[in-house]
Amino acid sequence: MPGQFSEEGSVEVSGIQFPTLEKGLSAKKFNSEIFSNIPVEVTVELGRTKISLKDLYELSEGSIIELERLAGEPLDLVVNGQIVAQGEVVAIDENYGLRITRIVAR
Repeated sequence: MPGQFSEEGSVEVSGIQFPTLEKGLSAKKFNSEIFSNIPVEVTVELGRTKISLKDLYELSEGSIIELERLAGEPLDLVVNGQIVAQGEVVAIDENYGLRITRIVAR
């Protein structure tokens, strides 16, 4: 049993044997398949603004809302509420897409 009490009440501690590590061993490779069935909400955000409820109520077809982002600035790629990347709008056939230009480090 490691750690024996002596008559004076002190503890004798025996040495620990650690296994030797071999060179060339590496960690297991990352298996991305485990994430294949986990849904996340992905949003591309053009910009934001704050308006009063009265102004929101008065919006109609053709109304323009000024956003807090300049024309030409990159759009944000938001995953579950966190900005993870930025990019630019691209048109793919009849759909819009986002070309990633920068990964946002946290």
